[in-house]
Amino acid sequence: MDEVVAGNERILAVLHALVTRNEPTGVRELAQVLGASRSTVSRVLLGLVEHGLATATPQGTYEVGPRMRVLGAALHARHPLTRAAGGIIEHLAEDSDSTVLAAVHDAPRPQVAVIVSRRRPGPVTYHLDPGTIVPLHAGATGRSILGRVGLQALGDEPLDPRTPDTVTDRAEIERLLAVDRRAGYTISVGQQFPLAAGAAASFQCMGLTGSVSITRPRFLTSDEDLERFGPMARQAAMNLEVACQLLPTPSDGEPITYPAGSTALARIIRIMTALCSHPTGIGCGPNLARRIGANIATTNRLISSLLATGVALERQGFLLPGPRLLQWAALLGPALDIPTTARHIVQNLAQETGETIGLAQLNQDTLEAEMTMVVNGVKPLHYGLASGVQIPLHAGAAGKAILAHCPPAKLDTLTLHSFTENTQTDRSILAAELETIRTRGWATGTGERLPDAFGVSAPYFVCDAIAGSITATVARMRLSELDIEELAQKVKQAAQQLTQLLTVA
Repeated sequence: MDEVVAGNERILAVLHALVTRNEPTGVRELAQVLGASRSTVSRVLLGLVEHGLATATPQGTYEVGPRMRVLGAALHARHPLTRAAGGIIEHLAEDSDSTVLAAVHDAPRPQVAVIVSRRRPGPVTYHLDPGTIVPLHAGATGRSILGRVGLQALGDEPLDPRTPDTVTDRAEIERLLAVDRRAGYTISVGQQFPLAAGAAASFQCMGLTGSVSITRPRFLTSDEDLERFGPMARQAAMNLEVACQLLPTPSDGEPITYPAGSTALARIIRIMTALCSHPTGIGCGPNLARRIGANIATTNRLISSLLATGVALERQGFLLPGPRLLQWAALLGPALDIPTTARHIVQNLAQETGETIGLAQLNQDTLEAEMTMVVNGVKPLHYGLASGVQIPLHAGAAGKAILAHCPPAKLDTLTLHSFTENTQTDRSILAAELETIRTRGWATGTGERLPDAFGVSAPYFVCDAIAGSITATVARMRLSELDIEELAQKVKQAAQQLTQLLTVA
């Protein structure tokens, strides 16, 4: 059993190393960092690539894969802490004219991970990027959390003196924590950064212990400022704690749609997917075992690994996202770049068909579409498309594949501009065509937007909502040699693959 758990934790360690490194990394370097054999690291990386959590570069190195970025963006959007912290931290940064952080204890390690950061503009500021690790014992950010979790969270190792003023004597730290408790907030000067001063207050959210901290250069910050910042940080922390209490019911039986697998990695990914999809909690025990396709003993070993590494935490019989998972999401960022995420799918389709492939994205607010990525075909005679151009929803395959899945009233609001003599401007005829597109799953267009082009397009979705389309565009003069049905099925399969990649459930 110990070997199995160690194997699970090795997978999570390799994933952590990939996420936390700023550039693609080779097998040898990762093996040195992790203290593992190259063969072990290589085997884990191949599994991560297979599941989209890692990507192999042409140079033979590895970086974070598209599926990991999808999960990170989903956790950002759905976790109560990150959802509430953005606005609270933004307002506090404006009111204090300072850098403001929301951070969580990276348990079981004696350190803190920055989850959200806001910086006020100015010639001299302190700024810590989301995902940055800071010590638990030095600075207001960490020490305010230490006051909640207790001195034992520091462990037995000697404390690192980050600056000449860092307090490393445990008895003195205990005395400072008592002062903090009486005040209701922490003030620190030069403990983590030599010329920084800050105030912080702690909060708890879904099993996480965190802090809100205000930081400014010391020479721009008076003692009166720090005394003013303390209560401001405390109020923000209270607001954040209240926001985290307004939670929906944890999930105990929601299906996990990510493909099942019999390997430890596949099951880890299914649990991570469930945590990102339902960050307010997923039930442990037999229900979770059934959902990941494992027996209860295997499930418990996986849970032990997730808890030991901080990827998950357990609270009242439910499994929740842990600080390490939140740190990964913070490092990867809240914005999901769909063209980058979809690039390998589009490139593979272009290579397989030889045709020019375009990715269109729908703006959910304006319900307007744009061609955001194009991979040119490799056939001697292929059609060239431009990216960054608006796509009309009523003319051409790319737009109609999207329009067919928009709210029905959207058709009534469109101005049916005629781009060519083949553009359909009769609403009733267009409505009937859209029904056909919905039924068979793909659209065609012959010279409707571009006179010399024929297109085949299929829609892709995010959380069951139409998000865009993938289109193969062919020069019309080659239409007689084209197997439209075969091309349509390949485009449809690529769109379904992208939908699956973007789905977090």
